[in-house]
Amino acid sequence: MKTTISTLAIAFTIAASTLTASAQTKTAPLSNPDFNASVLVSSAFRNISKNYTKEDCFISAYYKEVITKNDKAFSLNEAILDIDKASYLTSKPDKIAVKNVRVSSIPKMSDPFLVKLQGGPNTSLILDLAKYPFLGCEPSKINDYYTFEYETPVNIDNKLFYVVRFDQKYLGEDILFRGKLYIEAISHAIGKVEFAMNVEKRGDAYLNFVKDKPSYLNIDVKYANYTVGYKEFNNKWLFEYSRSDVKFEAKNKKRGIFNEYLISSKMVVTKVNTPGVKIDKNNLMRSTDILADRVQGGDDSLIWELYDELMLLALL
Repeated sequence: MKTTISTLAIAFTIAASTLTASAQTKTAPLSNPDFNASVLVSSAFRNISKNYTKEDCFISAYYKEVITKNDKAFSLNEAILDIDKASYLTSKPDKIAVKNVRVSSIPKMSDPFLVKLQGGPNTSLILDLAKYPFLGCEPSKINDYYTFEYETPVNIDNKLFYVVRFDQKYLGEDILFRGKLYIEAISHAIGKVEFAMNVEKRGDAYLNFVKDKPSYLNIDVKYANYTVGYKEFNNKWLFEYSRSDVKFEAKNKKRGIFNEYLISSKMVVTKVNTPGVKIDKNNLMRSTDILADRVQGGDDSLIWELYDELMLLALL
């Protein structure tokens, strides 16, 4: 069994020279169920067909990716997106059309390597674990690969949630995940997932992320952290936001130079539109595309700052 979600493809190449409010979380006046936590998790995935949107829908979103080297940002790309969000009942993938893009900084060509994020917004949507379950294995086999334990229930925006902590059962060949599932107490809908890939002290962890690199470059992944959140629209739950933060160290064996890179990407839904609206197929973003390569110039209108504020509120 191979891990099916890496959510990030990084390419090392040699250079030539929502309309949403912040979620308030607090301890909930709720007791955990008497049955095992794995039963609740199974119920949550079993009820996806009941709790999540059955129809394709058209949504708008704001996406931002930042790459830093040794704590200094050298690449920042933003995009306004139209998304054909496929039904949660089908295996049909989501489709993304890039409506507008902006770059705020460009890597210096004196840097011996260019680090690029492949897939961009597509990697953010893959974090939708209700659409693409479950963290490296089929939902029917989660008990073979994961342990589940209850934590203290919480209240998020006046909804009660059970909190289930999970971790990889056996640290073997596969690199899986650990984290927390927030499951709504009444419907058993998954409202939020916070998780990390178990990359620590795994020299082969980079294979889950790096698409291409020179043979003389060693990669050590320090951490890979993710968050995905959902919100109710017309009594059905739908992807609302996601965040990915992957940090790694690159050592150039030829020069004996160490550099640390942090790749962060975020997406937030800004509008859920009327069903039946079609996206522009001429601007589709494929999983092999690199957003930075599509950026042609700057756009300093205030709309970008507004979207950035909305994202900050969603991710609080």
